[in-house]
Amino acid sequence: MVDFKALETVLWIAQLESFRAAAEKLNTTQPAISVRVAQLEEELGTQLFDRSSRTLSVTPAGRQVLTYADRLLRLRAEMLHAVADRTHLSGTFKLGVAETIVHTWLPNFLEQVSNTYPKLALEIEVDISTNLRERLIQQKIDLAFLVGPLSAPAVIQRQLCRFPVSFVASPKVKADLKDGSLEEIARWPILTFARNTQPYVQVTELFSDPALPTPRIYASSSLATLIRMALDSLGIAVIPPAIVALELAAGRLVALDISPKLPDLQFVAGWLGTPDRRTLEEVVEIASRAIERAEFAFGR
Repeated sequence: MVDFKALETVLWIAQLESFRAAAEKLNTTQPAISVRVAQLEEELGTQLFDRSSRTLSVTPAGRQVLTYADRLLRLRAEMLHAVADRTHLSGTFKLGVAETIVHTWLPNFLEQVSNTYPKLALEIEVDISTNLRERLIQQKIDLAFLVGPLSAPAVIQRQLCRFPVSFVASPKVKADLKDGSLEEIARWPILTFARNTQPYVQVTELFSDPALPTPRIYASSSLATLIRMALDSLGIAVIPPAIVALELAAGRLVALDISPKLPDLQFVAGWLGTPDRRTLEEVVEIASRAIERAEFAFGR
């Protein structure tokens, strides 16, 4: 009798075009993957994959099996989520998160996931959105909360929240500024996100006018580092004020009124349209509820 584990295996092999990658995705060994495929091929009496060349390909019979496997696994997922007790749902999935979210509503989200799915384990990776997008497409992570929108056609996305981006500095730095013009701002180092991120690109474009002085840009993938540098009066940070809400409330940092205003950071949830995506969709729903309950203004 064909089992769901074998069907899931052939789907991942076809999608990742590799037995090794499928084994890594399913947290098992390549020999175990090969055994599952061999048993399914023997049961069906047909070959599912053409292994005669260096590039793995799906046979005509294999394409038929993939169509039915996708439908069966989707139906199973729907049944489990309609009937099963959420507290008994177990497993592990990898979540990629942009650091802005770590400093804002991620703790609230993790608490709600734990309450809803106490046996579900999360492996969390924190990185810049550019890297998270690539890891998502490469199937290295299952779900990502990152800056969007995403242009990858295979990725399903849902808007989560928006964060205004502002110039933020210590009171000492602000006291040194008279009119807050870009010429004046450029005298100080600009502290912002790493290269290849939206804020970094926007800062460089803001000072692209040849009439303006070229500022020193200190880029970092660590928001904690940027915040520390701003508190120590080492420069002017270009970051979402939401991540330094406590520092702003205490007066240790102040928002600067600089024109023109920078565009908001728009965050989305992104995941792939795999048959087992039902759990991911429910986790995204939890993220939406966590955002609604969070004590931050997202500029909606």
